[in-house]
Amino acid sequence: MKHFYILTMVFSILMTVSCASKYRPDLKGKAKSAERIKLVKNFATEYFAKCEKQDYSEFQGYKMDVNLKKKLDPESFKKSCEYYNSRYGTITIGELSEAKSNYSPKDFLDYFIFKARASKSDSVQAVRVNIYRDNNMLERISIPRYRAVKSKR
Repeated sequence: MKHFYILTMVFSILMTVSCASKYRPDLKGKAKSAERIKLVKNFATEYFAKCEKQDYSEFQGYKMDVNLKKKLDPESFKKSCEYYNSRYGTITIGELSEAKSNYSPKDFLDYFIFKARASKSDSVQAVRVNIYRDNNMLERISIPRYRAVKSKR
């Protein structure tokens, strides 16, 4: 009985690991168009450029989620910029590393991960921008804690 329990546990772990990539498939076709990539990269570049210049004015030309608009009001934006500048220094956005989507009926976000560099820290390796699938509305910008690694599939 003990062997059966161990075998069942090993089998379930292997199934979970082998199926995990199906929940975050790469974006293809219209979802990964050059237009969407340019929109997201321009936003991320402008975000960190404004931080560096200490320009906390409103972003123009982007559709944004209500919560993102709240995070980008002058006071909140100033706090996050001060945090990024003191901790990481100047952040430079590089090329697209990954474009993924969560494979779930409840989730309607795509996310783009760009390679990034910081002047003060080697810990910044990527910047992630979430965007709604249906209307190209920006949802969030963040610096993930994990290392950006290109998928081998």
